[in-house]
Amino acid sequence: MPTKFRHNPERADRQRDDLHALGVLLPIRFRPVKVLPGRHPLGRTGEGMRMLRTRPYVPGEDNPRDIDRFSRPNERMVMEWEDEAQASIMLLADVSASMSVPIKAGLRDACLLQMTYSLWRSGDRVGTILFDSSLGEQIAAPNLRTQVQLLTGALARAGTQGLTDVAGVLRSYMELDRRRRADLLFVISDFLLSGESDAGPRIDWRKLPVSLRHNVVPVVVSFAVSGTAAGMIKFWDPERRQRRLVWLSRERIRRINARECERLASVTASFRAAGLDYMVLAELRDIYPELARLARGRRLRKH
Repeated sequence: MPTKFRHNPERADRQRDDLHALGVLLPIRFRPVKVLPGRHPLGRTGEGMRMLRTRPYVPGEDNPRDIDRFSRPNERMVMEWEDEAQASIMLLADVSASMSVPIKAGLRDACLLQMTYSLWRSGDRVGTILFDSSLGEQIAAPNLRTQVQLLTGALARAGTQGLTDVAGVLRSYMELDRRRRADLLFVISDFLLSGESDAGPRIDWRKLPVSLRHNVVPVVVSFAVSGTAAGMIKFWDPERRQRRLVWLSRERIRRINARECERLASVTASFRAAGLDYMVLAELRDIYPELARLARGRRLRKH
């Protein structure tokens, strides 16, 4: 059974002060969250291994050496193992043009900081890769303070990037050396592909490789235009790289929000059809509760 985490207020206060010294003043909660139940520090040198699950063998994807020798000849099963001491968690964060709108960028950045802090404090290793149509360099550090410092610096330099290509990015991630892949992969994006003419997603999540499908968690960044924003608004269009004047009537705001709700429902339906865990973020206050809900659901399902 995993050991119970004992909250240390003095340590949390010190880490809060360290983050504030870096300019991190976002409303993140300074609490740990374990999204991979059963993993905990062993309290000794080295890492242990425990069996995670068995699943059907997929020719061409799985190593034949991983086949359970006790499985039936006509129903070969693969044994998957997990590190008991620490989990390796990767955050893929979308910095494409559609995500550079301030309301989305702020939510994405707060999500990255909250997840980095909460997961790191629970004893897991957390890294981040920024992407648009391609993967960037991995942001990884030996301690939480340096990780947050590198992350905030990378986000400040990101600016407006190219188009979103989640499918291509996942393919590139699968091409990485197996030792560089994480135990759990969060993909933080609006999942809005350039040129979409309808609300339907263009990624078939059910066709993900089995080895990735069990370990990927999409995090959808959504939005809702406030009714108080009615009137003539000047805003920067990052995809067209130009400033535009837009008249927002209450009816137009209603249609925009309804359209986003339709798109969000379609995207999340594709996640459920593929059997994926996922998170939906529309406000800053959604981040920690959604992360805690995800951890609770995975824990209940495992036990």
